[in-house]
Amino acid sequence: MIRHKSISATGEGVEECCDWLKHRMETLGIQVAKEPVKPYPLLIGRLGQDPGKKTVLIYAHYDVKPAGDLHKWHSDPFEPMIREGKVFARGSADNKSPLMAHLEAVRYYQETERPLPVNLLFVFEGCEEEGSTGLPGFLLEHKKELQADLVFFSDGPKDPSNRPIIALGAKGDLNIRITVKTMDRNVHARYAPVLPSAAWKLVEILHGLKQGDRVLVPGFYDGIIPLSREEKLILEQLPDSEEALNRMYGAKSRHYGTAFYQHLLGEPAFNICWLKSGANGVIPAEAEALLDIRLVPGQKPLEIFQKVKDYLASLDDSGITVSLEDGYLEPSKTPVDTPFLPSIEKVTQEIYGSYVIYPCRPSSAPDYLWTNILGLPAIQVRWSDADSDNHAPNEHLSIDEYFKGIALTIKVLEILGKD
Repeated sequence: MIRHKSISATGEGVEECCDWLKHRMETLGIQVAKEPVKPYPLLIGRLGQDPGKKTVLIYAHYDVKPAGDLHKWHSDPFEPMIREGKVFARGSADNKSPLMAHLEAVRYYQETERPLPVNLLFVFEGCEEEGSTGLPGFLLEHKKELQADLVFFSDGPKDPSNRPIIALGAKGDLNIRITVKTMDRNVHARYAPVLPSAAWKLVEILHGLKQGDRVLVPGFYDGIIPLSREEKLILEQLPDSEEALNRMYGAKSRHYGTAFYQHLLGEPAFNICWLKSGANGVIPAEAEALLDIRLVPGQKPLEIFQKVKDYLASLDDSGITVSLEDGYLEPSKTPVDTPFLPSIEKVTQEIYGSYVIYPCRPSSAPDYLWTNILGLPAIQVRWSDADSDNHAPNEHLSIDEYFKGIALTIKVLEILGKD
């Protein structure tokens, strides 16, 4: 599956990967419909229609991010290589191995001739990395046919403490492009004392948007739903992971201490994804930045975009333009008192020993599709390597973690069938 590139940013290989996956599912006896969702097809699979059994919706995505700078890869990103018990390739962790682990669980039940303990509904999309474009509309239109008791999926790495994460929600996400233009074209740098630099103007604008940990956009924090007492208790029980994260990436400690998880899980993120400007020896006439904003429950993507847009408009500079990139995600959350949590905790402990619970994971996922649109509880167990480098060069997944992921799905289905 990894050898099918399926890059949703460009469309390269997505259709071919979808067809390969559809065939793979059909060989397992799954009834599969290829839905013409734009821009890339959606696979809906069904296995089992026993009204006396629970129905579990399993979600995954078959698309991947571009490989990026090939010089930073130690091997071809789309030719899987095994080194030190790990598979290195784009999509090895995000999200092709977790997807295949779910299907391998089905194969296990078939080859051991054990009855499937639940009905299964599979939703596999090809546009997650580009904001799940088209999927919200499809779910709204087919809400009745896609009802289930629980949504279960695995997408993401372990906690920095190397414990699997049981996540009950995800942050929302939107990307905003800011462009600054100060002149008609780049000019030799000798005129720097007298001509305006778009790069410096952009720096000043970004400094006005956020300083330290505080976002300065008026109204940015309005409406945020504070963590509940139960959620705060969960955060207090999480292991000390700050130093492990710093060692993993060679970062300098922020010294959050006991507030580390409060910042990581309970607060929005306002990140500069990239900056572009200039050339050799010039005053740049144009500069651009892409903001990657992760939202917590209570924040709405389009409202946040409007607030950023209004702030930039208040600067009264015709050289500033702001645009919303395609695809955005709403934040989501399943209550910590969901009756399915104890069962999944039990199975996770059996396989991994210790684990952690995130009331809301720090990264984004189309989790709101299940909680907000279909109105279903959704639980994720994130088991990829803590340093799997999703989206980055040399993405990888330990083979041992892959087999544990298969076992996890098998046992989750088993315990949900018994409950």
